[in-house]
Amino acid sequence: MAISNHAPAVIIIGGGISGLSAAWELQQTAGSNVHVTVLEASERWGGKVLTQQMPGLDGGEFIIDAGPESFVTRKTAAWQLTRELGLETAVIDPGGEASGTYVLDGGKPMKLPLNPAAFITSPLLSVRGKLRMLLEPFIPARRDGQDESLAEFVTRRLGREALEKFIGPVLGGIYNTNPEVQSILVTSPVMRELEEHGSLVKGSIARMRERRKQAAMVENPAPYRFIGFAPGAEALVKELVAQLKGDLRLNAPVMRVGRTDDGRGVVTLADGEQLTADAIILATTANISAALLADAAPEAAAKLAEIRHVNIGTVSLAYRNADVAHTAHMRGLMIPRREKRRIDAITWTSAKIPTRAPAGYTLLRVFFGGGDPQTATMPEAELLQVVQTELAALLNITAEPLDYRVARWPDSYPQAAVGHLQHVAEIEKVLERPFFVTGSSYRGLAVPDCIKQARETAVLVSNQWTVISGQ
Repeated sequence: MAISNHAPAVIIIGGGISGLSAAWELQQTAGSNVHVTVLEASERWGGKVLTQQMPGLDGGEFIIDAGPESFVTRKTAAWQLTRELGLETAVIDPGGEASGTYVLDGGKPMKLPLNPAAFITSPLLSVRGKLRMLLEPFIPARRDGQDESLAEFVTRRLGREALEKFIGPVLGGIYNTNPEVQSILVTSPVMRELEEHGSLVKGSIARMRERRKQAAMVENPAPYRFIGFAPGAEALVKELVAQLKGDLRLNAPVMRVGRTDDGRGVVTLADGEQLTADAIILATTANISAALLADAAPEAAAKLAEIRHVNIGTVSLAYRNADVAHTAHMRGLMIPRREKRRIDAITWTSAKIPTRAPAGYTLLRVFFGGGDPQTATMPEAELLQVVQTELAALLNITAEPLDYRVARWPDSYPQAAVGHLQHVAEIEKVLERPFFVTGSSYRGLAVPDCIKQARETAVLVSNQWTVISGQ
């Protein structure tokens, strides 16, 4: 890209956590030496990071995180951004530990065994399945670095039963995917990293020691394994927007992107306005980016379109404690697809974070869209009926919810098949400047992954110019 005398301009398409994080990194790196425009098609910032308030009957309110509610601090990007924004005082412990988590097995909730004693006595796994898992330290490690499915990895190291009744339901539920096709290098790269030590057991021990060493060296470490925010996860988004400078536009859908004769990028908005920039970062899901780049970068667009996305949504429901008291010991229920239910998982939000519901009330969150794709598009009243029927069948919750909120994200949850990272590398290789892509479709869909990728993309963009603050 030619270096010009004007202050470089960057357009970021997409105002979710990825787009906003890219804008933040440009602001931190280049300051006033770059002009940043962020274009968001919808009426709000944050994408899937969505916090809703629902009034309680006796005063107070329910705080609903319809999308992600907490961020793992082992991946440091979210905690680092939190500190940069000065949000440490809003951080809370979101109850990220897995105690009280159940898996549906044969129509019955079975508690996940999380310690050796529970593992030995758990009816979730057969004696044969337990013995197979205990053989894990003696299974040769794979060292060729090649990708494989989550199912292949877990079966190879821990056995088929561990996949179907233990690991698969947990990770499959988190990623709303089929473990038989999901890439282990995207879904759980840490498991492959542990295997490099010879076994998961040896790797876990080594990792624990390394974590202790790092904790002693790190300045201002995160206070918890997971962090949330007292006002809800969207507090991170709102603070980002409040501190960002530049041209930030809501209700600004982009129709197409192109390239000028001199190699700059051009964006056409729905109202016909055209904007030009030295770089365009598409912080949208790969399917949307593919459509926008169809004319300007057809080869990259074709590869982007090959990344599959599925529907996902949540229904948050408020109950009186007395109506769900028999489930008070539960914090989460994972529902494997082999159970053929119409919902994917349930979390007891107010059990994990008591301040999410007024005293005397319980807030549940039900995930849908994977087990029964029809739920993603059915009318809200019909969806609510499906959810209530499932709650009655699985947990004997028969009371009517006092109130509820629905959030849906159609065709926006990426599915990383085996070989996904190689496919992403090919996209980046053929995608010519001034275009860049970042977001949940590429190298991890958790919020810390998105923040990290977005900031790295912004650095890549700013490194193209010599007109950078401090140089």
